[in-house]
Parts: sequence; C-alpha cells; structure tokens
Amino acid sequence: MAVPGLDLDKLLALLRDPQVESQEIASFAGVPREEAGRASRLLMNLARAKPEELLTLPAPLAAALGRAALGAGRADLLAALAGHASKDVAKEAKRGLHVLKARGLAVPELPRPAAPAASSPAAAEPPLPAFATAVDGHGERAVWLSRNVPGKGIEVAQAVASDVRGLVELQVGLLGRKEWRAFAKGLVERGANMGLGEIPRERAAGLVVEARGRNEASGARVPEGADLWLAQLGPAAPPPDPAAAFAAPLPGEEERDAVASSAKLHDLPLLRGWLADEAYLRAVAGKLDEVAVSPLYLDDRQRAEQATRVVADAVDGYLDEARRAQLAGRLFAVAEHLAGRGDEAHARLAAATARALRSGAPAQGIPFARLLVEKAFPLDATPAAGAGGPAAPGSEPPSLIVAPR
Repeated sequence: MAVPGLDLDKLLALLRDPQVESQEIASFAGVPREEAGRASRLLMNLARAKPEELLTLPAPLAAALGRAALGAGRADLLAALAGHASKDVAKEAKRGLHVLKARGLAVPELPRPAAPAASSPAAAEPPLPAFATAVDGHGERAVWLSRNVPGKGIEVAQAVASDVRGLVELQVGLLGRKEWRAFAKGLVERGANMGLGEIPRERAAGLVVEARGRNEASGARVPEGADLWLAQLGPAAPPPDPAAAFAAPLPGEEERDAVASSAKLHDLPLLRGWLADEAYLRAVAGKLDEVAVSPLYLDDRQRAEQATRVVADAVDGYLDEARRAQLAGRLFAVAEHLAGRGDEAHARLAAATARALRSGAPAQGIPFARLLVEKAFPLDATPAAGAGGPAAPGSEPPSLIVAPR
C-alpha cells in the first residue's frame, strides 16, 4: 500500500521497533506524535484491532497498517480502510482486498455507489443547525451536531468536550423531525445561562475532533463508538485558537482599567459558577476551621484578620503557572463567545484578564482571579469549625444533555 513520497516499509519497521520513540515516527510520517503512538499500539495488537480504529488514523499511518493488515489477512480492516478519507489509502485498500480474494479468502462486499436519480433532484434541504455552549469553569462545553437520515429521521449527536480530558461523553440518537424542532427550541431556551447558541457546523465538528485528540495524552476513556461516529463525520479542521484574536492589549490605560474591573465578569450568568478547584477550596476551608477554634487568637478581630490572610495566601497559591495557562485559555474562549454575541464590553474584560494571567501579573492585582477563591469564603461569613467546605456559589444550571429516544 503506497502513499506518494513515503517509504511505507521503513515506516512499518519504525512502528514495529519498540526502541524507536513515537516522536521519531511522527517526524518521519509528518503526523502528530499522539497518532504515531496510537498506530504503534494498534500494530502490536493487530489481531485484535477494530476497523474503526484504523479508519481514523492519518493517511500515512493508515497506509502502513493497511499493508500490515494485508500480510495478516485482515480483510475486515482493509474493508474499513477502503472508506478512508485519503483516496490513496482507499484505493490501495481495495487492491489489497482483491489480493486476498485471489488467495481464496472471503472478503466483505464494499457498498456500491448510489445510482444517479432518473429525474431532476429536489432542491437540497438547508443544513441542520449545530449548537454549542460556551466553555465553563471546568473547561468543558457541550456540542450538538445533527444530520438527516433518510427514512429514519434526524440523528442527534451530543458531545461533551473537555480542554483537559478530551472527548468525555458522546450520545447519539434518532428523533422525528417534529421532535427535533422541539428539542432544538428547548436547547436554546434552557441554555441561555450557559451561553448556548447556534454555531457553524464546521466549527462544531472541529471542536469534537479537537477534543478527541486529547484523549490519548490525558488517558481518559474514549466514549464507546466515538471513533466510528467520527469516521462517518469525516475530516474536520480544529477551530482556531481564540487567543490569537485577542493577542494585542488595549491601548493606553484601557488595559489596566479592564483588568481592574474584571470582577464584573463574575456577575454574568455564564461565569457566576466559576470557582477554584473543589479540592483546593476544601483545603482552604480546613485552614479556616483551624483558625476558628485555635486558642492563639484572643478575639474575633484577630481571628478575622488571620482568616483574611489565609484567603489571601490561598489566592496566591492557587494561581501557579499551569493554572494560569489553563484559566487564560478558558477566558480567551469566553471572550470569543461574548464578542460573537455582541457583548464587546465584557469580551474586552475577559481578554484583558486572560492576558494579565499569561503575563504573570500578581494574583492580588487581578480581581477576577481573586474571586475564584474569595467568593467561596465571604469575609463576613468565614466558615465556622466543622462547616465541611466552601460556601456554594449558587445553584448550578440544569444539564442540557438529554438522551434522545
């Protein structure tokens, strides 16, 4: 099986050699390192490999494993690769099936292309809408993609994408057209506080594909059937990094003023539930409980002063380099969302805050960042001993993940 300009025999040898690093394979084949590692693992266990796993590989890796599948007599893998997005891979997979058939092996029948309609085609239906929420304080967003399935209804795919773990949930179901219209209307109505809105289908698909690419690095389990569904979805370009659109600071004093006003972002329903990590807040709550019962402080004033110092130290301790980068990325995504909804004022605040976080500005000088910890422990309501954790920021918005029938 050949891909123009690539020595597949050498690529296969690299994939089989346990001493070769995945980065070397990735550089040779011109593919992401994660995909090179995935291909090596698939090749090691080719006898148990699933067709949909090969189908989602980049063309050079798919071609190499297709050659290995031919040698192993895995007609089912070649049949899957016959539907690969790369024409070269698909063409060579079909040739491999012919070889196996000539050897007397049973090979699956490939689907025949549909015959052209005898009469003039009806006007094409407009594409069905796609929806997504804005990213939340945990780095997650929900995405909905739909497609028409002739004779069956509307297929609705509901995905949850995480900027840390990858693709963490995928539900696919069928709805009738009337049910779909009611479902889409309900999504928009219930999702107002979560920043849900209609987005281009290409962007929705790109968000899901981008999230799937993180699973290998995070080790998070890929939802069952996700790779096959993504293969049917087809290739999709990852969405552009929203930080690129907000790289330039605001002119003059506007940047400083925007950061100083960033506490206003917590008033938005979209960001009202944003807090520091729960485990971190529980540790802070434990320290405040110790202050509440410690005999070291003579009166309530001294206890309040120490509680204030504990919370201030917690703010500084929370924003390490990794959390700054993570929080900045989420705020850039929020800025993009707000700008797209016409809320330029809050978009400017979110982008300026993200830039301040990335630049290493002191946490105490970024009100939005301080409130991630402080609003869990109001100074006039410091948790008493045995409180068991931080104050709740308010009721969480209802889930929009609804399993279609």
